[in-house]
Amino acid sequence: MNNFWRIIFVFTGVLSVFVSCNRNTAKNENADVINVCINKIIDHEALNETIRGIQDILATSKLQFRVTVESSQGSSVMAQQLTDKFVSGKANVIIGVGTIAAQSFMKYAKDGRTRFVYSSVTDPKSAGLTGKQQISGVSNFVELVPQIDLFLEILPKLKRLGFLYNPGEANSVMLISELKEILAKRGITLVLQTATRTFEIQQAVENLVSKVDAIFISNDNTALSAFKCIRNIAGKNKIPVFVSDTDIVHKGALAALGPNQYKIGEQTANLVLKQIKDKTFESLIEYPRKEDTLLIVNQRAAQKCDIELPDSVLKRAHKILVDQ
Repeated sequence: MNNFWRIIFVFTGVLSVFVSCNRNTAKNENADVINVCINKIIDHEALNETIRGIQDILATSKLQFRVTVESSQGSSVMAQQLTDKFVSGKANVIIGVGTIAAQSFMKYAKDGRTRFVYSSVTDPKSAGLTGKQQISGVSNFVELVPQIDLFLEILPKLKRLGFLYNPGEANSVMLISELKEILAKRGITLVLQTATRTFEIQQAVENLVSKVDAIFISNDNTALSAFKCIRNIAGKNKIPVFVSDTDIVHKGALAALGPNQYKIGEQTANLVLKQIKDKTFESLIEYPRKEDTLLIVNQRAAQKCDIELPDSVLKRAHKILVDQ
């Protein structure tokens, strides 16, 4: 071998080692990165606030996280596909935000292939998320009695309350029997109306407004994602809309007594950090803290429906919206 080819051979070998070392170094540099994949059932402001809370807490942690957020667009099929993709991609932690998104990872719960946490699930028990060692999470449930009493305080003559919900969402279905019992004791009839897809919302609301004195939407992701449509139709008919999601009130709801969704995100992220730190995965359920329950009222929405908000409500409201 002449000198020229010897030089080329040595140079090629050195280059090969350099590239190999660089790849190994890059791999080592990323070895401590924790991949968190968030499966969000649909886009609406409450869930977006939850995810913002998750991201902010993880960003301030001493650990290094890479967070990926994708939406299932309200589809249980897409939710399962996203979870399958996250698992096959070897995500270190998967977070299901919303009931259907959370249910999509149940089949992996016993395999121990990754860590699972749910967030903003109203009723983990009816969703089948309890009693499983590999699943923990945070509910967004707030007691119904104080909410109904708030509605009556604002609307003393309330006799028929419409409830718009997706029967495919276990969290919404769970509320019906409890609502009926609470309302019956107060002389109020519950009027049910279903919508399984966002494009069904318009017809559903049009069917409802002629039958009720007010509409209540409690953490139903399908309805909340189409809230603008609900507000427009209800508003034209001077039918007030109550919600449980405080982040939706500014869009035209009359009032909400509900959880701080950002704080739910913080709770979720702290649960993730706890599970990583402890190297265990116990079955834990956390609920919104009482101090994180908010009363938000919309003065402008009240005026549009010719409703005067009582001083008793205004005095204890955490926020009064007046310019929507």
